[in-house]
Amino acid sequence: MTRCKPSSLRRSASDAKRPCSTCVRSHKHARDHAQPGVDLPEEPECTFDEVATTETPSAPSDTPKNKVERLETRIKELEALLNQREQVTSPDANPSGSSAASSTQNSPSSVQALPFDSGSGSASSMSFPTDLRTLLSPSTLEMNAQTIDPYFVNGDSGLIEAASTGVDAPLLPSSMDVIWSHWPINLPHPEFVRHLVEKFFWFHPHASRLFHSGNFMASLSYPPDHPDFPIAPILHAICAVSAVYTAAGGPRTNAADFPYEGQFAQPDLPDTFAEQQATHAKEKVEKYLNKGRHLVQCVQTYVLLTWYYWCHSKWVELFTCSGQSLRVAIPLGLNICLPFRSLHKSSPTMSIIPSPRTAIEDETRRNTFWLAYAIDRQHGAGSGWAISLDDDDIAQLFPVTMEQFVSGMPVSYNVRQWCHVRQAIFFHPPDITDSFTLYIKSTMLLSFIKNFNHRYKIKSNLGDAKFLPVRSFVQGYGDQSDIRLSPAFSELDQLLLSFRSSFPNHLKDPFANGMVDSHLYTTFLTAHVSIILLHEPHMNFDRPNCISSTKAVESARAILNLIYAVWSTNYDIGLLDYFCPFCWYVAGRIFGRFLRAARDAACVPQIDTLQAELDFVRMALSKMGERVPLSCTFTRMVFASLLNVPIFRPVPSNAGSGSM
Repeated sequence: MTRCKPSSLRRSASDAKRPCSTCVRSHKHARDHAQPGVDLPEEPECTFDEVATTETPSAPSDTPKNKVERLETRIKELEALLNQREQVTSPDANPSGSSAASSTQNSPSSVQALPFDSGSGSASSMSFPTDLRTLLSPSTLEMNAQTIDPYFVNGDSGLIEAASTGVDAPLLPSSMDVIWSHWPINLPHPEFVRHLVEKFFWFHPHASRLFHSGNFMASLSYPPDHPDFPIAPILHAICAVSAVYTAAGGPRTNAADFPYEGQFAQPDLPDTFAEQQATHAKEKVEKYLNKGRHLVQCVQTYVLLTWYYWCHSKWVELFTCSGQSLRVAIPLGLNICLPFRSLHKSSPTMSIIPSPRTAIEDETRRNTFWLAYAIDRQHGAGSGWAISLDDDDIAQLFPVTMEQFVSGMPVSYNVRQWCHVRQAIFFHPPDITDSFTLYIKSTMLLSFIKNFNHRYKIKSNLGDAKFLPVRSFVQGYGDQSDIRLSPAFSELDQLLLSFRSSFPNHLKDPFANGMVDSHLYTTFLTAHVSIILLHEPHMNFDRPNCISSTKAVESARAILNLIYAVWSTNYDIGLLDYFCPFCWYVAGRIFGRFLRAARDAACVPQIDTLQAELDFVRMALSKMGERVPLSCTFTRMVFASLLNVPIFRPVPSNAGSGSM
């Protein structure tokens, strides 16, 4: 029987209460019969000896480190048992076990790898999967070895990059977190996917227009089989696009390390994490497309892939994927809007998908189309290839402002602008216009100029009066026609001038409030490069006071001033729109042509000025090329043009990628 110390001294019984009944009675009796002046405590003194433990004094304390060591020892024992079992049992002998392992072994994102030395000091912070047998199966362990080899988790759950690059999902969980058993195969770990999605919305200039950021981030919290969870191709494509914004995506390809073989030649680049994700996105989106499922998200996937291919100078993939995005958008009715529809009676509707349920969904579809349209016009501005969708087949509203899109505020069609109305290009109601609206309108200018340059000879051959210039016998042209005197050219020239002067007061400075507005900055560049694209074919250095030469060099210097302006800020120019390096390159190309003419004329003052201007353009392109391989390609193109190296060179038949 357990007795308190006073009861033990008195050799009396104790009921083990605290205080015990014996001590309570003794204390009460002492207080009732206490002598005057004697101070007794208010409570009885009833103490117990500590109960002896079963551990010996020399036993080690159960510290977190000891717990971890015991767990590691136990895991090794389980591994040994599983290895012994595998030796005596064929892989086909246990189909249930094989199917259980297949859900994780097919995807590196599902690999539940043990952390190395996490340094956390607490075993309780580690969550272990319940199915340890599946985790430690030989097939899964083999997958672990293939995936963990290039990258190792450090104490801060970060990544230490190794020499090997053959990896599909570089980020492993910092602890053995349990993920969805039906997580899409070939997708990285959910934590890494969320990390890349966050980087995408933070850094990509068009991310919050292609998707409603709030709704998209919320959808990532659903199970993968939830109808509102993003389809796997979109997540793959976002991983590919966002890899340039984080070092966690593994080593990136440095285009400067490969010899320059022309604009359209593609060197044999290593298979990086981003390239693998883009490949998975392309393969999976075709399956969704063939089944007719999630078609709007399929178009969004193609838009994402065009951004990736353009960023990495993959011209053939860019051209085909951009065309695919617009071709898929047509049967979905994204290029038109009621009341405009075909007169054909056999087609009761212009869309094969249901109508949007909310204003946000409606504007998301519209933004998706305009982004697909924009990149088709932008990358097409640098080639002689035809555009993928004619402007005459588009009858769509311009996008709403960012505030209206985020809030889901419906805007009446009566106050909005239609793209097929020419006056809308240089008329901008402040309530429904922001920098993205101007950005889309500027791409329409590129489309107008592209159509003029591409179709001029066809139209003039057909006798179209707008494309028949008055014959000019001005010096330098002889008896040839001056195309600039055609009504179509004059109309475009005036439209460009009107667009530059029509910006609302709140959209006349892309650096307002100490911030860089990427859409507005690109719009300013587009306005100037459009003038160059219109006038450059008509530059004639042998002709004094050539108007086209003057306008081209003025626009090139306006672009240079915009480069100076963004360079003077602390803004990372690698985060600008991918059309910006093309505009810089075009300005550098003009400086290069003038520089050659100045050298031929031995005009030393102009040579020094033009050389300095050209050098700064090349420096800006090189700086942006540290993040964006496309910019590095344009840097080499500028240098090649100075050396009179042909830019358009035949692509070898065994080349994996081609030209734009």
